[in-house]
Amino acid sequence: MTRVNIGSEEGRGDEVREPFSLVRSNQDGTDGTDGTDGWNRCFVIRLTLFTSPFASESSVLAAFVLAFAVEGGAIPLEWPLFPPNNWWNTDISNAPVDASSATIITWIGPNRGLHPDFGGDAGGGDVYGFPFAVVDSSQPKLTVDFSSWGWPDESDGVDHNNGNVSFPFYPVPSECITQNGWVEGGQPGSVDQHTTGDRHILMVDKTNNALYELYNVWYDGTKWRAASGAYWNMNTNNRRTDGWTSADAAGLQILPGLVRYDEAFGDGEIRHAFRFTLSSAAGYVFPASHRTSIPNGDTPPPYGLRLRLKPTTNISSYPAYVQKIFRAMMKYGLILADQGSNMYISGTYDTRWDNGVLNPAFGALKASDFEVIERGWKPSYSYIIAFPSSSAGNGDTTSATVTVYDANNNVATGYTGTIHFTSTDGAATLPVNYTFLGADAGVHTFTNGFTFRTTGVQVVTGTDTVVNTVTNSRGITVGPPTPTGLTATADTTTHVSVSWLASQGAVSYELVRISAAGQQTIPLAATSYGDTVTAGGAYIYKVRAIDSSSRYSGYSAPDIAMARTFTDDPLIANTTAVKAIHITELRDAINALRQAAGIGTTTFSDPSPSAMSIRKTHLDELRAALTAARAAAGLTNAAYTDPTITAQSTKVRAAHVQELRDRLK
Repeated sequence: MTRVNIGSEEGRGDEVREPFSLVRSNQDGTDGTDGTDGWNRCFVIRLTLFTSPFASESSVLAAFVLAFAVEGGAIPLEWPLFPPNNWWNTDISNAPVDASSATIITWIGPNRGLHPDFGGDAGGGDVYGFPFAVVDSSQPKLTVDFSSWGWPDESDGVDHNNGNVSFPFYPVPSECITQNGWVEGGQPGSVDQHTTGDRHILMVDKTNNALYELYNVWYDGTKWRAASGAYWNMNTNNRRTDGWTSADAAGLQILPGLVRYDEAFGDGEIRHAFRFTLSSAAGYVFPASHRTSIPNGDTPPPYGLRLRLKPTTNISSYPAYVQKIFRAMMKYGLILADQGSNMYISGTYDTRWDNGVLNPAFGALKASDFEVIERGWKPSYSYIIAFPSSSAGNGDTTSATVTVYDANNNVATGYTGTIHFTSTDGAATLPVNYTFLGADAGVHTFTNGFTFRTTGVQVVTGTDTVVNTVTNSRGITVGPPTPTGLTATADTTTHVSVSWLASQGAVSYELVRISAAGQQTIPLAATSYGDTVTAGGAYIYKVRAIDSSSRYSGYSAPDIAMARTFTDDPLIANTTAVKAIHITELRDAINALRQAAGIGTTTFSDPSPSAMSIRKTHLDELRAALTAARAAAGLTNAAYTDPTITAQSTKVRAAHVQELRDRLK
């Protein structure tokens, strides 16, 4: 690793990374003597669930562990990562071709074939690909020292106003120190390979939806050292400061640009671009932020360059999962992120990959099958389509809100284009074309405008009817029909019976019980359940169905059960006199429901009303408090008898009190 300075417009040097020159066996059998193969950019990912030694017993982290990496584990985050209009997730199908496209392809080498820089084990504890850990907020933050051979002035987790001193910032699991498969290349972090390998560590904080990436790490026995480190808030599209590196030479994220086994073989399409390398790069264009040195006399393309597989390329002869990868190259393309072998595509480590299939399939695609997108291009506007849930039941109606953003990621309040919807679900009902109004201010909700009728991951795409580069997509998992007919009945003060109607295609259910003590999920095969509860509590129930492919329906309409009794139950209209105890019991019950619904208790006037003081105010307060509680619990509110109580003319009667009780049961 060297640090080379090149001139900058600001008059300071920009730190530059040089590629490594190694001799190492590669997946394709070559020895890596071109100076860019092997360790230079070899990315591996493998997931295994484990319990963090630093977290509580219930805190489960997902990370790649070589010894237990056969099946991997689920990533607890929605893919693709980052907002749908992030540069990795931008549809470039109709983006303009660069005027120098042919020249750039000639520089790459028109006959240069693609190579999948991912696969299985490499032997000797080495692995192909990017290890990464998924942690939660309980993972302790550690200090990483960038001062020895790196760029502390361009790294996060550093006090840039106090001598670039590092502070605890990176959630590095302790397993990275001693176990294979946690650090890029496979060897533990305690093995010093920082002069011969890139040695990345990637970490996702699933609690805060944050990504941490480190480059060129080594644990020296007392602390972590690295060349650079970057933090990314995955709720935003924030770029690095211009001129800054990240854990990648281009200043980009690594994780969202990887080819994943779960995506290639899972439901739905892959909806993001892929990271690729070339032997050198000059300067940078959006979305990149950093440049490196180039050989004298060379004229390579810039970091951030986007290639698009030509739509006329015939990919029909490849296996279905390979076709899916290639379709993503047509729709989202490739982004130049680092120096390495020409046309090497980055992906995850997974022993299920078959390089006997991948290598020849990728190799059959040549650089000449691609075209260069206009350098630095980004759409004038973009959409974000947001469903209320990531899953929906087959046949259910659901809403979606579309927000329009300008090229600077600000809400486009003046947008007045017309949006047209399409879906991979050919049987879906979609909204008709809609022209945004000035009053929309860039945001419009299509209430109950979508009905999906085909199970699986379906993709909804919105496109401007005039400017077809203004487009974006959102995936939604369509599972079995949402269960109906859920009822919850308190048989006693300690037992609730819950039942619902069967959902076609469901093999199991998840019943959710919510109370003041928290939320509990109960897996069930049956359509009924007897729940043991605490006397006096209020309980909210809802259920969803699961099919044989682990797809979920939406949640059913909820129901509530009150594990308590009422005096004089039921109250008889025109017979039972309303008493103070009836009001007090209702107050207690309503506050119990409010606590379960998460909105807290409320106070009432006349804390201890006597039988003679029961009046309009008490009934109005009860109705208002209960209405808020039911709304927070997701329940509808029906009209009351005598909806307007008039002081001194409408008497508080048994019917008024009884209907409040009925809405609590």
